[in-house]
Amino acid sequence: MAKQRVVILGPNTDDPLHHERAEMADLDVEFIQESPQSEGEAIEAVRGADAIMMRGGWGTEQVIRAADQAKVLAVYSHGFNHIDVDAATDMGIIVTNGAGMCAEEVSNQAVTMALALNRQVVQTTNQLRDSGNWDRSAFLPIEPIDEQTLGIVGFGNIGRQVARKLGQGWRMETLVYDPYVAPWIIREYNVEQVFEINELCARSDYIIVVVPLNTETFHMIGAEQFDHMKKTAYYINVCRGSVTDEPAMIEALKAGKIRGAGLDVFEQEPVDPQNPLLQMNNVITAMHLAGASTRSAWLAPQRASQQVAAVLRGEWPSAGQNPEVTAKLEAKSRMPGSAGKINGPTG
Repeated sequence: MAKQRVVILGPNTDDPLHHERAEMADLDVEFIQESPQSEGEAIEAVRGADAIMMRGGWGTEQVIRAADQAKVLAVYSHGFNHIDVDAATDMGIIVTNGAGMCAEEVSNQAVTMALALNRQVVQTTNQLRDSGNWDRSAFLPIEPIDEQTLGIVGFGNIGRQVARKLGQGWRMETLVYDPYVAPWIIREYNVEQVFEINELCARSDYIIVVVPLNTETFHMIGAEQFDHMKKTAYYINVCRGSVTDEPAMIEALKAGKIRGAGLDVFEQEPVDPQNPLLQMNNVITAMHLAGASTRSAWLAPQRASQQVAAVLRGEWPSAGQNPEVTAKLEAKSRMPGSAGKINGPTG
């Protein structure tokens, strides 16, 4: 019998698991694939698991508390807002994600939307397609983007790539709001850190939001922030819809408080076809595709598998998302390795 059980929850149960098997080839593990159709089925699936890998939902408190033997819970995605991290931490379960698996892709989507809004590419295409009208006045003025100020909310892997591309590549003055970023990262990317989000909103011509969705970031961009933005500003969200107070954004766009928006995500997904944002000529949209590419498709299982393998070897994973769990680990005698081997990201 294998020493450790890795339970994979996903849409199907016939995945060959090439990356998972490769990354854990040195470990004595048993892979179990389950496709639960209810929370109850998910609860039964995770019982006795040493590691859980999730491709979809079922990250509820009830499911996590049923995984009383688990050491690690890994999601294949970059976002992990569907996981009850507090419950996992309380259970002494390390939560990891696919950090970095789509940083280039999501930053490219943000850059694409910024450039498209600047050059009015979608709007002019729609006008010519719908009516053939050659009147260009509605799309002017077009300000040189290299003379504009970029504001990035969140300066993790994705935010740094946005700064590299638009700040260094397109020579935009770049402001960053992220109270957790290290000062040497600010210096490395030659950006200006601001410590009040409203200051970033007031000074920026393009505001790009790339933060994880959690209790701290839920509706972090709302009516107050839109009131601080320039009437000529563009707002771009490529992370999670609920980071933005969507009704407040709709009102800001209707009232002309900002010039337009680029949205890869919505609070409700799939988006309601009657959502006013879909009817606005100054809003460009996508279907939560920012992270998609042929590369990110294989990087996702590779990164998730690397995280699980590290924990099963008794190491701290490079993408551990709940470092506060270390306070619980000493009490988990079932952890592999010598006592204290897993003691947090600095251990």
